[in-house]
Order: sequence, then structure tokens, then C-alpha cells
Amino acid sequence: MAPAAAEKPEKPGAQGVGPKTQLAKVPLSGVDMTQTYVNPINLPGMAVRNIVGTMPPTDANVANTSQIPASLNLPTWTAASGRTLSSRSSVGFTRISENSARTGADWSAVNVDGTIYLYASGAMQNAPNNNRTVWSTTDYLTWTPHEMNLGLVAPTVVQVGDTFYMAGNNTPVYRADSPTGPWTSMGNFLRPNGQVLSVGDVQFFLDTDGRLYLTYNIGSPIMGAELDPNNPRQLISDPVVLWTFDPRQEWQHIGDNKATYTHGYVEGSQLFKLGDTYYLQVASGGTEFTTYATGVMTSDRPLSGFKETQRNPIGAGDNHPSAVYPNAGHGSFVVDASGNLVFFYTYVIAYEEFFERRLGMDVCTVIPNGPQKGAIECELSNTPQLAPGRKISGRDDVGLYNVATNSQAYWSSSYAPGRSPYYGSDRSLSTWWEPADNDSTPTYIRGFGTVFHISAAQIQWKELGRTFTKDNAVQYTLEYKDIPTNTWRTLVDRSTNTTAYTADYVTFDRVLTNAVRLRILGTTENVKVGVHELGVFGENYHLVASKGMLTP
Repeated sequence: MAPAAAEKPEKPGAQGVGPKTQLAKVPLSGVDMTQTYVNPINLPGMAVRNIVGTMPPTDANVANTSQIPASLNLPTWTAASGRTLSSRSSVGFTRISENSARTGADWSAVNVDGTIYLYASGAMQNAPNNNRTVWSTTDYLTWTPHEMNLGLVAPTVVQVGDTFYMAGNNTPVYRADSPTGPWTSMGNFLRPNGQVLSVGDVQFFLDTDGRLYLTYNIGSPIMGAELDPNNPRQLISDPVVLWTFDPRQEWQHIGDNKATYTHGYVEGSQLFKLGDTYYLQVASGGTEFTTYATGVMTSDRPLSGFKETQRNPIGAGDNHPSAVYPNAGHGSFVVDASGNLVFFYTYVIAYEEFFERRLGMDVCTVIPNGPQKGAIECELSNTPQLAPGRKISGRDDVGLYNVATNSQAYWSSSYAPGRSPYYGSDRSLSTWWEPADNDSTPTYIRGFGTVFHISAAQIQWKELGRTFTKDNAVQYTLEYKDIPTNTWRTLVDRSTNTTAYTADYVTFDRVLTNAVRLRILGTTENVKVGVHELGVFGENYHLVASKGMLTP
């Protein structure tokens, strides 16, 4: 089934569609908030990366130029050769890592008879035990973790007949009778001449005619080849170039401000098909940078002819006034059983260590006609969205704002040095509120600028120290101030919670209030926690009432 069509963009730009007009949010009536989600996705049991980082006692090796000439004097310069010059640790620089951190990235989705299976890189330590968890869902709201017998970096999975095949960065091809394994090795990829091919960021693509393809490469260019569907480790065509770094496209430049014109790095490719059109998406900008992004090209053939027909990167031009995350990196598109085109992507945090990342999800649309016919539009969201397939009046966004902002009132029972309660809603995952060590009942209050109807909240936890595991679960209560009685009343009681959520999204019956109170009761592994972000989602009571939009 074809994905839903998008509205025609306002005007084409030099490289595709121009930015859309940002309209004020209007609360959507008839919404069941239990059918909504907020990015990042609330995956249970996300991997923990344990990286120790300390500051060297002297600056002796900082900006050491001895490492540069070897790169500058390469006999053959390629577009990706300069990435090492931009790396945060490549020329003597280092990073401090205060705590272990949750992480997940390089998301790869597979639709198996209506169930979406989501594979990912995790801690990327102790391969092949990297991240043995694959998550499944049938509604995009409840995610079930499954433990596999191995885990790969940047995994890809394809179903051919009744058999599943999996591969990852520089790994053999594995096979299984189930999307959750157990997986057994078939051996490495082989070129048509029998030579071993060891490649990274691989992605399988099974065409509608039964032909099987592979795209790959970490760094420009992105390559593609056809595989034997009866033996997916065997290439039956020589690899060809599908996408190369284009320095004229700023979004492809390396770095947080995209200033490094010569340092291109495209990776994380995926080949897929919608109708008669082939799509090739790549990530670019570097997974260690917060400007990590995704672009798309189209063709009428699977291994040639790809052209840019849209504004890249995905989400470009969208206005996100309360966005915590800036962009969407290495991920994958999948069409579900209802024809929804769902994009799973990587958010970059990169505070503790540059592989600290999260999962985002949004529904995309395909432009049906006009100059950008076939282009993909995807608005990156950071407020409650109806889960794929649950639109009301053609809308996904339920029209709620994040009303907890750092410009409004806050209070906490204590705070550690440099970890003020201000940081609990400052739109940054590089900061957090942390209670003092001797605070036995950590409490955090966020006041609003006026009275709001609120319907949902998201608590993005900051687990502290280096001893917690992927199973550490936070126990807490969330309350609201009942205005008529001037008392605190319970919204959510997770005092006995045993599920390890990194970003805990909760919904509740709509209440009228001007403040919420979070009480941290502890964790299942006795780990100290703080709050990266407390988001509270609601609508301005007076504005909605004055416009006649107040719902019962």
C-alpha cells in the first residue's frame, strides 16, 4: 500500500522544497492520549556504554600537529580522508566521561507480518556481544525486548522466504529461522570472484521482484551490489558507486557547525522502494556531532541514476521551538502493514562520550505530484504525536506544547554543585538536575507561567555513576498541584516500577494545574539519578477557552 500523500510544499528551493510555515498548535479534540508517543522513544532496557574519560594532567599532546602531515600528504586524497582531522580525539584532544550512559543508534527496522522488529547498535563494546536486544512492536506504543544470541554494530536484517539474514559492521552473514534468532554464521560476504568483502554499515534490500541487494560503506562513497537471494553472502555483481560526498551540500559537511568543506562523510545507507521509485538514504555529518542528519535521493533503478529531488536533510526547514534534539541521523525507513512510512533515526547527545545516542520515530509522507513528486517529507517531532496509523482529521500532532520551560519557576529539595534545578528543563541533554548526595527524598517541582490543562509528561533520567546496568529501573511518583484545594495530587505512581526506561513517557487524565512535582524514590539497583529533562505537555487554558476550542 502506498504511504499517505503529503501536502504540496509552498515553494521549491534551489535544492528542493522550501521550509514550511510554522502554524500555532491547536489542541486536537477526541484524542486518546494513551495512543500517543514522544521522542525519544521509550525503549526498555537500552544498552549502557561504560567509557572512562579523564583529563590529562598537561596539554603536551593537545593539538599535536605530528598527526596531521600523514593525512595531508596522502598520495590519493578522497572526500572522507579528512574526517580524522575533525575527530574530537584525533589530534591529542580528549573527552571527560563522568558517568556510564544509555545509548542506542543505527536503527534498522523490518516488518515481519505486521510486527516491526527494530535492531540497533548499542554500547559497541565486547563485540559480538554489543547489543543483543531486538525490540518488537505491533502498535508503536509498547516495545517488547528480545534477547538474541549475539549482537552486531549497525545490524541489518532481511527476510527471504522463511529465512532471516543478518549482518553488521565487518561481520559474517548470519541466518536464522526467526527475526530474534538464534543466529548461525554463513561466512563473510564474497565478491563475484570469490574474494572476501569486509564492509561496514551494510543494509539488505529485497526488491518486489525477489532480487536482493546490498548497500554499504562507512565514508564516501556509498556502494551497492546485487546478492544471490539463495546465498546472501555472495555478490553476483561488482559493486558500483551510488552516492558520493558533495561539498556543495552543507548538510554533508563534518562538524557541529558544518564548516569543514573538505571533510565529507556519508554513511548508514539504506535502499528501499515505494511504488516504482527507488530511494537511497544516507546519514552524514558524523555520528559524534549533533548535526548528524539524513538525506534522500531517488531513481527508477536500484543501482544507478540516483538524483536529489528534495530538500535535504530530512526535516530541513521545520521550526522546532522546543526541540531537545537538532537532527535525525543513521536510521531506516519501513512501510508497515497499514501503509505508513515510518522513519526510525538516531539522535546524538554526545555528552559523556560521542557514542551516547537515542532513538527517534516519525511518520513521513511522499509528495504525490509537482516539481518534487516522489520526495519524502518528514517533520521531526518533539511533542506528543499519535502513533502511526492513528491520525485524526489527517493529523498526527495532537497540538500540545511542552509547558515546562526553564524561564518559569522551579524548586528542588537539593542540588549537587553545578547541577541546578534550572537544568531539568533547559532543552539540553548535555545538562541535568542532580540532587545532593545526602538527599534521601529528592524532589523536583516545575512551575508553569500560567494555568494549563496537561495530559502527558516525559522524564528523561540521568543515571549517575558507572555501576548501573541496562536493567536499572527508576521508581518515582509524579503529582500535580490541585488549584482549588492547594494540595498535591497523584498523576503517576511508579513507586514499584521494575522496567528500565531511559525516557519515561506517561499519559494521564487531563488536569488543570500550574505545577508538577516529581519525587524520586530510588532505583532497582540503588543508583543515584537526576533529571536531564522533565517535559510536561499541555494547552493554555485561557487561550483555548477564548478561541472556543476548549474540549470537555
